[in-house]
Amino acid sequence: MVGHYQSFFITSAGASAAILGLLVVAVSVVNADDQNPATRELRTVLAGSAFLALVDIFIVSIVALTGGSAVFALSSLAMAAVGLLATRRLIPRARRAGNFSRSSPTRTLNIAFASISIVAYPAQLGLAVALLTNSHSGALQRALVLVIVALYCSALGRAWVVTGISRRL
Repeated sequence: MVGHYQSFFITSAGASAAILGLLVVAVSVVNADDQNPATRELRTVLAGSAFLALVDIFIVSIVALTGGSAVFALSSLAMAAVGLLATRRLIPRARRAGNFSRSSPTRTLNIAFASISIVAYPAQLGLAVALLTNSHSGALQRALVLVIVALYCSALGRAWVVTGISRRL
């Protein structure tokens, strides 16, 4: 069944790599324009979480191309664990940076982004374990692919906020 997603994984690996590169450049540019350390920290934390999601997508997509559903499940399991550990460190940093403060203009989005991480990585972990126990389940494979799509949406939204594009329109 994973073979049905081969084109998705090829496209996903390329797209996530390209977006990762653009995110690094964008953060460098917007942080160079802003001398306020608080704003820079807000962006850095948000960019870090977007970077984390994109790395998850990239690694899972690349590794999934090398084998069947067990390989897809194992790569998802490993990256979900990395995502959980990193999110555990990023959320307190985001709180200290003021991402969730009432005065933050993107407070609602920041809470939504944190919530997506808090839900997506455990979902990815649980689905990966389930797929390891039932490697022929097309529904579990499809669900893991949808987690990747959710991570994409979250990462792109975070990148949008980091770059400040919405304030420049």
